[in-house]
Amino acid sequence: MRSLCYTPAFHTLFRTGSFSLWACALSSIFILMSCSVGPDYETPELSLPQRWSEQAQDLTEPDSSDFHQYWKVFGDEPLEHLFEIGRGENLTVQEIGFRLEERLASFGITRAQYFPDIDLGANLQKRRRSGAIASAIADLNNDLLGVGGFLNWEIDLLGRIRRLNESAKAQVEVASEEFNDSLVTLHAEIATGYIRYRMIQAQIQLTAENIRTQHESLRLAKDRFIAGIAPELDVKQADSNLGQTEAALPTLRILLAQELHRLAVLLGRFPEEVEPLLSDPRALPKLPDLSRDTLPLRLLRQRPDVRRAERALAAQHALIGVREAELYPIISLPGSFSFEALNTLEDAFRRDSLAYSVGPQVRWNLLDFGRIRGAIKVEDLRTKQAEARYRQQVLVAVQEVEDSLAQYFESQVRSTSLERSVIASRDAVKLVKSLYVAGLTDFQNVLDSERRLFLQEIALAENKGIALGAYIGLYRALGGGWKHSSHDEELESASETRE
Repeated sequence: MRSLCYTPAFHTLFRTGSFSLWACALSSIFILMSCSVGPDYETPELSLPQRWSEQAQDLTEPDSSDFHQYWKVFGDEPLEHLFEIGRGENLTVQEIGFRLEERLASFGITRAQYFPDIDLGANLQKRRRSGAIASAIADLNNDLLGVGGFLNWEIDLLGRIRRLNESAKAQVEVASEEFNDSLVTLHAEIATGYIRYRMIQAQIQLTAENIRTQHESLRLAKDRFIAGIAPELDVKQADSNLGQTEAALPTLRILLAQELHRLAVLLGRFPEEVEPLLSDPRALPKLPDLSRDTLPLRLLRQRPDVRRAERALAAQHALIGVREAELYPIISLPGSFSFEALNTLEDAFRRDSLAYSVGPQVRWNLLDFGRIRGAIKVEDLRTKQAEARYRQQVLVAVQEVEDSLAQYFESQVRSTSLERSVIASRDAVKLVKSLYVAGLTDFQNVLDSERRLFLQEIALAENKGIALGAYIGLYRALGGGWKHSSHDEELESASETRE
């Protein structure tokens, strides 16, 4: 701006006593630079139900540390070790982390539009002018040496660049929430996979115990058949029952192997590296109690996907202002300066070798046949779509919490019933075997009792896994399993640089 004061136009302003007019013009420019066209963004009011339909309005709000590391309540060291590996080595999380860093770098490019673009250049030309063309230079053959720079600076009068930066910052926040959501998903999937793995291990152990029990029944039937006090039918039925139970083992081993392979992918490792971490069978963690106090619906605001949808809405909303700014003049300040000389390098940097040009440039699209207004309409409709997605995401969040609560409570009720049934079935097996040995009942009752006990024990182990999975699902649905990272601090630092 200082160089502009030496142009003839500025001297004329001072000579004609028009300084006040010039000051007024500058004041108007600064006022316009503080304005931004387009609607200012306001976060939509988050509409939530009055209460949870699953009678969970009594649940205690988790402690912040428990909320971010809800798995600590299990007290399971192998599980916590899996989390440490997954956070450091999961490839999906790494990819999303790099995507976030890419957005941060792009935000830096957008912020740079506030400042002038200055390029330096130099050229050396050997040339010959046409003798058929009149020229002020007598010598037709000469060398031209030029060293200088070029300036281009868009003056952000009506906030076009500010709106672009507003949108770019929101896009970084979208990527940040996507990264947080990847952590929520990773922790939940590792925990769920681990619970399923332990559940299948428990089912394999139960199956092995039932196979031993049924081997005893088969031996009992054979002994009685050999003694001539039981028909061969009892032996065949016992053998059939045993074979059916043994056939369940390969299926369970397949499921166990598949769960191991899935966990290996989540941990970013090969199965052979993960198996030693899980080979030692452990009991399923005890299902934590959720005391009945209060579980505020506001916890849904912790969900990164809800926050991401809101930030995507903000990013899209800012583009309306970018398009509206195109309705008005775009003022830029181009310029150039160079030292130029002919033939001799010594003359290149003399004072009178300086050549320059600088001055404001105005570009105003006066006739575009509705293109800009059509573009504004497009951005406005896209903003409405983004708001609809945001509100839809809130509904999905409420649904997922309600589903998890229903599964959590009902699986507890089912576990109570199954535990009572398993205890009764174990007693029934002992009783019916005593009656069979005493000749007071037939062998079919023994087989039915053993089969019923096996199915109920398997169902109980499965239901315990389902209940634990529902507990994990509840925290996942509430957005648990993440906390602010260094990326958030980096974004705040980048924003403060401009502000």
